[in-house]
Amino acid sequence: MDPATDSVLIFDSFELDLARGVARVDGVDLDLRPKSFAVLGYLAGNAGRLASKQDLHEAVWGNVAVSDDSLVQCIRELRLKLRDDDHSIIKTVSRRGYRLDARPVPPPHDHGSQNASRQMSAPRGIAARLAALPRRSLVAGLSVMAFASLASAPPIAAGMRHPLAELAHWFVPEDHGIVPEQDVERITALAAEKQLPLPAYRVRAPASDVPDNVRRFLGVWVSDQGWINSHRQFMMIVTNVDRDGVATGYLVNGPAMPHSRVPGPGFSGGFTGYVLDDVLRYDGNTGLHSASITADGRIEFKLVFREGGTSVVFLEPLWTLAHPGRVARSQT
Repeated sequence: MDPATDSVLIFDSFELDLARGVARVDGVDLDLRPKSFAVLGYLAGNAGRLASKQDLHEAVWGNVAVSDDSLVQCIRELRLKLRDDDHSIIKTVSRRGYRLDARPVPPPHDHGSQNASRQMSAPRGIAARLAALPRRSLVAGLSVMAFASLASAPPIAAGMRHPLAELAHWFVPEDHGIVPEQDVERITALAAEKQLPLPAYRVRAPASDVPDNVRRFLGVWVSDQGWINSHRQFMMIVTNVDRDGVATGYLVNGPAMPHSRVPGPGFSGGFTGYVLDDVLRYDGNTGLHSASITADGRIEFKLVFREGGTSVVFLEPLWTLAHPGRVARSQT
C-alpha cells in the first residue's frame, strides 16, 4: 500500500488530497474551512451511499453538540466551491442526509500512472467547457493563448503585455455583474496602483429578502494606508450575499512590506464567510478574519493569527450598493 497514492481520491469533478488537507477543482486548490473539508472527506469516503446527518455529525464534530445549521453551512460552502449549483454532485436526501454522486476514478498502480491521472483530471472539466463553445470563439481563444505564450518571452513581453490584455478582453470580456463599467475601470486602475492582483470577479445583485445588515457588505472595499504597522495594501471583494447571512468573495493582498507577517508577492484567494450580529466572519487557513462596518461607513477588518497576534486594516467602500461610485479617501 502506498500512502501517497491512497491519500488522494480522484473524482470526475474534483480531487481530494487527504494528506495535504485540500480539495481541488481543475487542478486549483479550494479554500475550504476545516469542518467543510471534513464533511467532504466523509462524503467522498462513502461516495454513492447515503451519509446520514447523525453519521456526519459524529464523524466531523464528535461529541460536540452543534445544530443542523452547522452541517447545512458546510454543505452550502462545498456546493459553492465545487460549482454544484444544481446539486448534482452533493444530493440532499430529504430529512435523512446527503449523498455524494461523483464517480471515483480507480486508483493507479504506480506513481507514473497516478501523475497522469491527476494531470488528466484537471483538463477534463476544461475540455468540456471548450467543447461547448462555438468553433469561431474556440479558434480565437486558442489563438490568443498561443500568442500569449509567444509574448511571454522576455524580449517580447515588455512591449506586448498591454496590447495582449486588450486583445484577450476583446475576445472574452469579463462579466462584473452589477458593477458599472466605469466603476470597474476605476477599481482596476486603483488595484494596479496599489499592486493588488485583482481576481476575475462578478458581483451579483442580492435577492429582495437579504437583510440589510448582510446586504451592506456587498461590494468592493480597499485600504487607504494598508494594514496597521506593516502598511501592506488590502482589498476585500464581496460578490454574493444571501438571506442566511452567507457572504462569498475574494481577499486580496498587495506585495509584502518590511514588517509584514506573511512574506512574498501579492496574492488573492476566495472566501466564504457568515454574517452574525452585524459582523462578517471567515475562518481561514491563516486565522480568524472578521469585518465590521464602522459608524463612518468604513470596514474595520481584523485577522487573528492561529499562532497568536492580531492585525487590523481599515477599508474604504470603493463600490457598494450604499455608496456606488465612491472612491478611497486617498483618491478623492
